[in-house]
Parts: sequence; structure tokens; C-alpha cells
Amino acid sequence: MFFIRFTGHAQPIEWPNGAKAAIILTYDDGMYSQVEQAIPVLNASGLHGTFFLNSITETRLADQWRQAAKQGHELANHTLFHPCLAAKGWKGEWALENYTMSRMLREIQSMNSQLYLLDGRTESRTFAFPCVDVMVGGVSCVDTLRKSGLVSFARMGGDANAIVTNFSTLDPMQVPAWGVQPSNTAADLIGFAEKAAQQGGMGVYMFHGIGNQWIAVPTAEHKKLVDYLSKNKQKFWVTTFREAMTYLNQRSK
Repeated sequence: MFFIRFTGHAQPIEWPNGAKAAIILTYDDGMYSQVEQAIPVLNASGLHGTFFLNSITETRLADQWRQAAKQGHELANHTLFHPCLAAKGWKGEWALENYTMSRMLREIQSMNSQLYLLDGRTESRTFAFPCVDVMVGGVSCVDTLRKSGLVSFARMGGDANAIVTNFSTLDPMQVPAWGVQPSNTAADLIGFAEKAAQQGGMGVYMFHGIGNQWIAVPTAEHKKLVDYLSKNKQKFWVTTFREAMTYLNQRSK
């Protein structure tokens, strides 16, 4: 099992440009509300996000994601059909209990191909587990995915305390993130970033809908967070999931 390891005991990370924390804004499920509400706000602030996409079924959205990649946003893998455990409402062949490991890997590989058609990037992708579920057919897929070479780093879930501070034992295939809920206010969102800065850590946000669609955070609250991060670039290194994890990986060598 590969972990990001630093020599000796865990050391505080020196973030680029003297920043106090690394902040990663991630968005799941390839929603049109993200294209319409999140990306314009990020672009206006000069910030980049990571978007974990499922299969693209609309030509309009494909063109918009292609443009987002050109603007510097990361397009990442969230499987082709977003399978989850049956307990979360997924039925029949779409429930992870009924998946095989090879089927899961084929979906991820196919989604990598779709992403290549959007942005032309050939390197291994970052990944987010759908519904933060790792059990495929009753067995954890983490190590199988690690060995597959299909993805480089993977994001999990977590609560408002999911700030990475112990980098000596961080598993790059199980990086925690705060699953933001519709009830969370701008004060909550900003507080998470400030907590990361106080601890010298890395804070990863997991958003879904922005303004509408599922698990939607109000547009105004999301914008207040982005504006705050933009105004405090000396404190926060706001970057993509790939860039942050690559930085940590290089620091461990």
C-alpha cells in the first residue's frame, strides 16, 4: 500500500507562496448548475476547481466542459454510471453489491476515455468514489484501483473536521473531503478554510448542486466563499485536486 510519506516525524507543510493552507474546491456529478453557477464565479475570481464527471449525455454540456478545461479547471473521473450501495437507493444492476471489480475498472477506464475527448489530457486522472462508497461486490476496491494505474489520486468524503494535517500517513487513494450540505452557510464554508489555515493543513470541499439540482448549496453562499478565498490568496493556496496531490507527492520524495 502506497502512502505519501515524509522523512522523520510529520512536518508542517510549506505551501506555495507562503500560504497557510491548501484549499481544493471539488464538484461531483457533472451538473449543469455547476457549469452555470460555479464556473463563472470561479473564473471571475481567477480560481480553479476540480469537477468529477460521470458520462456526458448532452452535447451542450460537453461543449461547456470542454471550455471549462481550457479555462484551467480539472476534469476528473467519477465513473461512467455512478454506482452506489443499495442502501442509498440504487437498485439491481446499478447497485455496487452487484458489481464486479472488473466492471468497475472498465467503467473508470471508459470515463477516462470520455474525459480525453473533452480535454485531450493523457495522464492518469484523479477520481472520486460515487457516494463515497468503496465496497464493490462486498470487497473494498481501493487497493485494486491503486494497482490498476487508471487513476493517480482519489477523494473520499467526510465532515466539517475533514482537514488533512497528518501528511505522513495520508493515503492518496483515500483523501478526505467535507461533504457540504444545503444547510451550510457562507460562515460555515469560510470557517472550514480558516480552520485549515490555523492548522496549516489541506481542506477539500465536496460540492454537488450550486443553486439547484441535488444537495444544492445556495448560489449566494457559494459565491461568498469564492470571493473570500479570492480576497485572501496570500493565506489560501486554492488549486485543483490533482495539483495539490502532485505537490504533496513531490514533497515526499
